[in-house]
Amino acid sequence: MEEERDPAAGAPRSAPPGDVGSSQESKTIAHDAYVERHPHISGRGLISASALGLADGLVTNLAFLTGFSGAVSSDSLIRFAGLAAMLAGTVSMFFGGILSARSEHDLFKADSDREAYEMEYETEEEKSEMKWIYMDKGLTEQEADMVVAKLLSDKGKFLEDMLTNELHVHRDNLQNPYKLGAVIGLSFLVGSFVPLAPYLAFARSSAVVASVAVSLTFLFAAGEWKGRIVKRKPLRSGLETLVIGAVAAGVLFVIGSLFAFV
Repeated sequence: MEEERDPAAGAPRSAPPGDVGSSQESKTIAHDAYVERHPHISGRGLISASALGLADGLVTNLAFLTGFSGAVSSDSLIRFAGLAAMLAGTVSMFFGGILSARSEHDLFKADSDREAYEMEYETEEEKSEMKWIYMDKGLTEQEADMVVAKLLSDKGKFLEDMLTNELHVHRDNLQNPYKLGAVIGLSFLVGSFVPLAPYLAFARSSAVVASVAVSLTFLFAAGEWKGRIVKRKPLRSGLETLVIGAVAAGVLFVIGSLFAFV
């Protein structure tokens, strides 16, 4: 499209016939310019995990502390319970992130092994599946046959294409289990400390209001930050996250208050 050209690059020069190196260099420059003009969100998996950990930790401890403070009047007990919930949740989220990522790796390997077996022993069926995939994308039967024939010259590329188009999985989308676990765990730790901090600094009577105010402000800021990253309306994303946290805290406070009368 015309608007996607890089004005600084100027009009591409026609390569002399047979000048393959110059033609290839021009394609590389054009590709690099396109990638520069259209950057993708880097580390989207870790950003998503971080947002999950922050929100989960904050909402969980906010709801827990708000509800618990409605049932218990001891400041020291509330602080101890908040710290215990924060540490237990952090450890749980860390190992949960590791197990989740390991499961994704195992599932990908199982899918890859199965597709590789089918490519080897059920070649015609796999070729037919791939052909229909490309025909569903708008290619003619002849064009789809040409694409499949080209892919078959490299079984690794054929397998990668089949996994991507049929099963919608790709090796590059897999996360390092320990990195993912660390991101989720640390994010949960930070998130859960936000509502706990006022209880460590103030008495219960003042801490409840301060904790809710600080946590809801942080929730709104986190939601707005996430909205900016994913190109959503920041205000709407922030309000949505804030409302979810407020409702969760309110429900748990009512439940905790009811237990106080038991």
